[in-house]
Amino acid sequence: MSEVPPTTSRAYRELRREEDGLGEVRVVPAEAFRAALRTFIKEPRLDMGELAAELGISKATLYRWTGSREQLLSEVLNHLGEQAVSIGLEASDGLKGPARVEAFCRAFVGAIVNFEPLRRFVRKETPLAFRILTTRGGLVQTTVARRIAEVLEQESAAGSLTLRAPSPDLAYAMTRIIEGFIYNDAMADMDTDVETAVRIVCLLVD
Repeated sequence: MSEVPPTTSRAYRELRREEDGLGEVRVVPAEAFRAALRTFIKEPRLDMGELAAELGISKATLYRWTGSREQLLSEVLNHLGEQAVSIGLEASDGLKGPARVEAFCRAFVGAIVNFEPLRRFVRKETPLAFRILTTRGGLVQTTVARRIAEVLEQESAAGSLTLRAPSPDLAYAMTRIIEGFIYNDAMADMDTDVETAVRIVCLLVD
């Protein structure tokens, strides 16, 4: 099971346990998280009242399971980010050293910038989106940096990559560069230049 911080909501933890085959599929509270994922992807805005009504529960129960709307959105975005990481890992499988890092970053960034629900969220709820996505120590940024660091550490351990700085520091710097390209362009409704973003990120590991 991939690492899930203990501070995450009950709904998110139970969903991750189900996905890893460690828990039974239940209508609730994991279903609340699944419903939030569907709503985020399909609807203009994740409304807690409408989500509670869809599930047939009170708003108080929903908040008890998921935490605040901001926490729920953070965990939804983290979950979607993990899916983008999986795309990056699959695209870079079999490669070594800088080539693997480059392929991972290209597929990861491409998956994010082509995900319209995220771009819509950044445009429509910009202050909240930036707080969730770019706050140092926040769930989303911490997860992305940790997953990038894992790739760097694997290649370093294999002797395929010489790191110029500790992997957490490099991964954090890479994450910040990626954020700058993705979210600022999304806010301006501009297409992100994935190749330029990847080229600059990879200067840190050439």
